[in-house]
Amino acid sequence: MKLGKAAGSACMTGVPSQSMLVHRGFLPFAAGAFLHKSHKRRCRVRRHFAKAVDGDKQEPTGQESPPSGSSKDDVQQNMQLPQEVIQQLRDVVFGFDTFYVTSVENYQANGVLFKGNLRGRSAAESYTRTAARLKMVLGDAYQLYFLEDQQNKPVAVVLPKDATQELTPRLPEGVLAALFAAGTTVTTLNTYGLSLLDPGNLDLSPASISQALPGTLAFFALLGVHEGGHRWAAKRRGVELSLPFFIPAGLGLLGSFGSITRFKSALPNRQTLLEVAAAGPAAGAAASLACLLLGLGLSAGGLGGVTVEPSAFEDSLLVGALGKLFLGGQLAAKQSLNLNPLTLAGWAGLVVNALNMIPLGELDGGRVAFAMWGRRAASRIGVVSTLLLGLSGIVDELALYWVLLVLFLQRGPLVPQQEELSEPSKSLTPLAVGLLFLPLLVLLPFPFGFSSSSPSVEALF
Repeated sequence: MKLGKAAGSACMTGVPSQSMLVHRGFLPFAAGAFLHKSHKRRCRVRRHFAKAVDGDKQEPTGQESPPSGSSKDDVQQNMQLPQEVIQQLRDVVFGFDTFYVTSVENYQANGVLFKGNLRGRSAAESYTRTAARLKMVLGDAYQLYFLEDQQNKPVAVVLPKDATQELTPRLPEGVLAALFAAGTTVTTLNTYGLSLLDPGNLDLSPASISQALPGTLAFFALLGVHEGGHRWAAKRRGVELSLPFFIPAGLGLLGSFGSITRFKSALPNRQTLLEVAAAGPAAGAAASLACLLLGLGLSAGGLGGVTVEPSAFEDSLLVGALGKLFLGGQLAAKQSLNLNPLTLAGWAGLVVNALNMIPLGELDGGRVAFAMWGRRAASRIGVVSTLLLGLSGIVDELALYWVLLVLFLQRGPLVPQQEELSEPSKSLTPLAVGLLFLPLLVLLPFPFGFSSSSPSVEALF
């Protein structure tokens, strides 16, 4: 899997190709290190769930078969929840009509896992009834989860509410978000010609600033559309999100790699996860494609502003095909092109959405894969994606750079849903699968040449 050409030759005047994103690569990694240390928002319960699915090496303490020399009462006293609570859970909360308990085990540091048989017409209905009984009997002191274990069998996990709370960040969320947004503003302005990262060539004249603003504003607008898609879906489903933390990308087509947005509230099921995760890249990719088409149309009409080498269009299958459609003659001539800044902004927006739709970790693509096929399948898909990116990184700097950034900041585990057994609606399958193909369309190179015989939109002008 090849994400772009080698970064050896500059394809654009002042704006390198989409693979030339690692020049001054210390910027996003420095920002990532700061975020990693200062913004510890990952729920502790995520680690519990990852181990429950992939296989927990801790020897369980259970009520099904006491160790030799120990009585059943001794085992019950060793459980991590009070014995009377466990008894209420078994006798009152769970039941023949929801989840019939056959055994109980300790779950990680502070929870209890119940094995048994799922009853009722559906997992969603059984969870709703069980959660209502839990609240009626024990109030809000405990949180219930339905999920699958490593044998693909349904289990119920009960954790104290304080075990599911997020860790407090060292700095206020608003301050962190503002710092990352400021860094992204600098790198984006630098991308579009205002050399803020190169003081020796810095030109703050009104003409230089006005030249950098159109592409910068367009790119930020596309990032906003992506983020707005997530927030629209989250509000619709009653999910609370953190502020976005935009990751600066340094020089290249991208002023930012997008944002890291955490879930601040529990997700009820995989349907909700799919809707929230897919809404951002769906909206962002659609807006970016529209911006790219508008920019190419303006470029074909002679309204340019940025000089680009034709070989830049070889970096993307989708952009190369559209470039051939709109600018076939100019690309065939192999002379520098004068492109409208909206072209670069739309292209960069597509790259951001494509990178985030790679099915890996806590990226949007990883969340979509988990929602569609479950935690275990998503974990395996993520391993394959990591290996492919790592192998591509041998010859492609963008692939290496992205996989390192994801492993450093977004490797997961994914936030748990309260009920993970139910599959999402099939009506969203075409959208989810289409979005998962976006990285292939945008990040794979264009393998065909640009011949002068191909018809193009520029002939109309």
